Amino acid sequence: MALQVRLPFLRRRPFENRRVAQRLDDATERLIREADVAALRRAGFVRAVVAGLLLLSVLLAETSLGQIGQLALRQIHVAEATLVLFGSAGLVSAWLANRRIAISWLPTLAATVDACLILGNLTYSLWSTGVSGAHFTTFPIAWAVPIALAATAIHYHPRLQAYVAGLYVVGIALLVFSGTYLTPSERIADLGELSEQFSAQANGVRLMMIFAFGLVLFLVARQGRFLLERAVRETTLRLNLTRYLPSELAPILTEREFEGLREGRRITVTMLFVDIRASSQIGEGMDPARLAVFMSAFRRRVTRAVTQSGGVIDKFIGDGALVLFGVPSGSPSDAARALSCAHLLLRLVARWNEKRGFDPPVRIGIGVHTGEVFCGVVGDEDRLEFTVLGEAVNIAARIEQATKTTGYPLLASKETLDASGETEGWFEIEAPSLAGVTRPVRLFAFA
Repeated sequence: MALQVRLPFLRRRPFENRRVAQRLDDATERLIREADVAALRRAGFVRAVVAGLLLLSVLLAETSLGQIGQLALRQIHVAEATLVLFGSAGLVSAWLANRRIAISWLPTLAATVDACLILGNLTYSLWSTGVSGAHFTTFPIAWAVPIALAATAIHYHPRLQAYVAGLYVVGIALLVFSGTYLTPSERIADLGELSEQFSAQANGVRLMMIFAFGLVLFLVARQGRFLLERAVRETTLRLNLTRYLPSELAPILTEREFEGLREGRRITVTMLFVDIRASSQIGEGMDPARLAVFMSAFRRRVTRAVTQSGGVIDKFIGDGALVLFGVPSGSPSDAARALSCAHLLLRLVARWNEKRGFDPPVRIGIGVHTGEVFCGVVGDEDRLEFTVLGEAVNIAARIEQATKTTGYPLLASKETLDASGETEGWFEIEAPSLAGVTRPVRLFAFA
């Protein structure tokens, strides 16, 4: 009897596109996390280098001043202590980033510490000299504010940048507007007391700050260029990989992992073969357009079951498919997820039969086996192919074919059941002869 098919309403199903997009999002998040760690390390070292350069310039200025007053000497010592703390905080943040400790809040903490050190030193300078906050720009430490803002830009976090800018705006505003209003004569008097802030030594420190500012911006631009080039490389790699890798693998593989596949490796995976029974009768009973719709609907159900179970579709083979669990890296749940996928696929096909009223109903056979295989990318640059090879692959395929002779839609090897820990509903059957398999294989069917 020919299979009668009721054509479903043809509509676009974005399920697979969403699944691939989610994989791409996962890959993007992974790259962003790596970039964040690298940025934290660079920002920490930049703080240390800038603090060292400024400390060196302050020490040189101190030695060239000769006899200076106690007040100026205290200011210099406070500036030196501030720079030492600034550099130490940078080294500590780089150390924490290198060990991936507190990555999420470390940029905010480091930027807050910087702001406290700079604003604290500026507050001390104004307090110790007794001048108004309106003259804060005369102190060289004020020139460290743009350096700190530029260092924050290394992280490429708009919210962090806004937070840090707010810290300095609020802090400096409090210093500027907290005092009384000065008359022009009072301003002139204050500037007279600050004449030493415009000495050659102080201006030398300012020049060093301009150099440090340019250095930080250079590093920010360099990192931005590096991230752009890496994004282009990753995108190009994924576009190339999608030509021959399973769609679940291409978006999540790094260059190093891909090179590992090119070299090949032996791993333990759980394989699931699925095939439509009496597919030749189905093909003879409908025109090509209806057959294409039917096969697309079947593949969507396979994709749905595999996606929900965390597997990888190696390839669709005509009216069947090979699904892998444990690629690119294995886990103890591989076998259990493969059996879960098989159960779900049987339920989806049963609902499909009920919904479309197929006559006779669509039947599938599923074979599951766990074993060691060769996994990798083989071929030359003109024709690469992802594949799994080995006796275990042959056994899995023969187990699926055994569903035709045994009459059970789902068969699994003892290796798979042992690895999954699943026993309820399974019973051992007399294993038929599996073509091409030399060793005995214990088979179990699901009631």
